[in-house]
Amino acid sequence: MERVYSLNMAGKKILFISETVVIPIERGNRKRVYNIINMAKEAGCEVDYLYLHTYSNEDPAETKAWIGEEHFHVIENKKRSFPVFCKRKVRKVLEILHIPGLFKYFSIDEKIDPAIDGIMRDFFKEHHYDVVWVEYIFNSRPLLSAPEGVIKVIDTHNAFTFKRQMYEAVGYKNYEFAVTKDEEAKALARADWVVAIQEEEADFFRTIAPSSTKVCTIGENMPLKEAGVAANKNILFIGSFYVVNREGIKHFTGNILPILKKKGAEYNFQIAGTICKHIPDSPEYEKLGVVDDVGDAYRNARVVINPVRYGTGLNIKTIEALSYTKPLVTHEIGVRGLRSDFPIAKVADDDEAFADAIIELLEDDEKALELSRNAERFMKEYQKKNVEAFNAIVSE
Repeated sequence: MERVYSLNMAGKKILFISETVVIPIERGNRKRVYNIINMAKEAGCEVDYLYLHTYSNEDPAETKAWIGEEHFHVIENKKRSFPVFCKRKVRKVLEILHIPGLFKYFSIDEKIDPAIDGIMRDFFKEHHYDVVWVEYIFNSRPLLSAPEGVIKVIDTHNAFTFKRQMYEAVGYKNYEFAVTKDEEAKALARADWVVAIQEEEADFFRTIAPSSTKVCTIGENMPLKEAGVAANKNILFIGSFYVVNREGIKHFTGNILPILKKKGAEYNFQIAGTICKHIPDSPEYEKLGVVDDVGDAYRNARVVINPVRYGTGLNIKTIEALSYTKPLVTHEIGVRGLRSDFPIAKVADDDEAFADAIIELLEDDEKALELSRNAERFMKEYQKKNVEAFNAIVSE
């Protein structure tokens, strides 16, 4: 399948900054960073990676090997200011009591070492870049230390203004990073470019970012497969252990699978990814676990589902399914921000309609093939737009 490549940006040096490892690629955010870095490499850019070592249980060795030892840098990021330390202790107690309330919105720099300004100033004295690209708004403070003339970019991943609402919708009691609109705007003002992961969030960022900050959308570019339909009855879901994935699978198995059974549908439901470690064994589905090659799982799937009912950002599992040109059934949230003049998936928020869409694609080869071809058509244009947006940033 033809790939869309960036313009030749040979000689451009980009520093990516993130608190997450990239390899192994077992979560959507890691896949996002992996795909963006590959886009830069395909453009001929020289890529460095600055790893903010925040979590003791993460080993960056595989990421270092992938990036290259001479291009991989580490800064320890575990110290916090005293006020943040106190807030963390209060949050931990409230989590134990299952009554989150105080401090449910974070400050934008809460996840960053208070000494980062000096550390980054010293770093930039030794290392020089054309572009400094940070992943997530909560890693944006290093941009304040970037030298004049450097293009400063925030790859947002999500609109964190809406995160708290999402957590509460699924009954999630733990504290996770969420901010007010004003705090999000404070972070965006640090960048020359703000990258949204989908169009709806780009529209939102334009309302809160200063006029001097440019906003664009860069989604997910993945290898694109040719359209086709598997000659079997396999239904596939691939996902991480993220709370909204667990809620989606719980709802699907409890409410939609019974409808499929009642209607006499022939199917084999398969689940892959780290979510398998967090759901019980059941005769209702086959757990594939973490697969060595997701391509094999997709190739063996007749229909892919995205049962997630809540979320922000982009459903990367949707883009992955479309990249494999698989007939997809999803809720409206699964295609949020993906704009198309033709259907790219079966979209149903009603349980019975969701089940009927699956049955139609399992039984009707022509309908399944039409949706597969639409996915291929959509992804070609989608990837082209992503590359054009990336080029606009790097060539500025």
